[in-house]
Amino acid sequence: MMRRNGMRAVLGTAGLLAVLGAGACGGGEQREAGRVAAESSGCAALQRQVTAGQAVDVAAAEVCDQTQFAQLENQRQAARAKGEKPAMQVSAICRAVDAQAAKGDTKLDFGLAFHCRQRERFANTVNATSGLGPANKVTSLCLGARAKKARGEAVDAFTDSFCSKEEEAAGGSSAAPEPSSTAAPAQSTAPAAPATSAPPATSPASGGGDVVCPGSTVTLSGEAGAPAASSDRLPVGTKVKVTNLDNGKSTTVAVTSASGSCVLLNDAAFEQVREAGKFLIRHARIERVG
Repeated sequence: MMRRNGMRAVLGTAGLLAVLGAGACGGGEQREAGRVAAESSGCAALQRQVTAGQAVDVAAAEVCDQTQFAQLENQRQAARAKGEKPAMQVSAICRAVDAQAAKGDTKLDFGLAFHCRQRERFANTVNATSGLGPANKVTSLCLGARAKKARGEAVDAFTDSFCSKEEEAAGGSSAAPEPSSTAAPAQSTAPAAPATSAPPATSPASGGGDVVCPGSTVTLSGEAGAPAASSDRLPVGTKVKVTNLDNGKSTTVAVTSASGSCVLLNDAAFEQVREAGKFLIRHARIERVG
């Protein structure tokens, strides 16, 4: 029932019935079989869209990932009960997303690409410490950033900073293919920082503090420990309140280290405000409160 309601919330009643087909209004067994087929065919259709380089419904794709990943985990647990040692896997939809991300597909939604990159981390298919994939290679998300730079395209400041750490952990392998072409994109992303840092302590807003970095997304740094944050522009010791405007949850934490983004939350802080199954807060309010 929860999966059906989740899919209906994504597709809408009319869309769900359209996927199910006219026969979906028959008896109980037929309707149940139709529901399962609808979810499967709907996700398969999304995968084809992703592979074709088309824009997709991000919320629907994330629902497909969660459903497919849960199914894979059930299969893995069943295999373990038989004494086998199966490895964790990422979902089919995220494999399709990763393939497009590695190409630097400009139509691929960044949030979806980052969602699948973090899914790799939670599925233990990338190194939990360095974030690198098998054989210490950079992940699909950062291969895509490398490809964009090689084409002379701009890469946003967050991705550039995030991926530079992966590249460094991998031994700086991006330096050879793009010795000078990165200079222009790097400059082109620089204006994005002033755009978010221009109103650092103005904009008194609805949370009782000064709004900083308006329009910024917030994600997790992958660091353990007590709830905390890191920032590229707020000094260590600054207290920030981060509110997830999509669910109303907020957390107030201190900045304890530097990072390449306005605010990154460590795992404990992110858990306090996240939506289930999501690794990126698209609509956030960040306030300096101390």
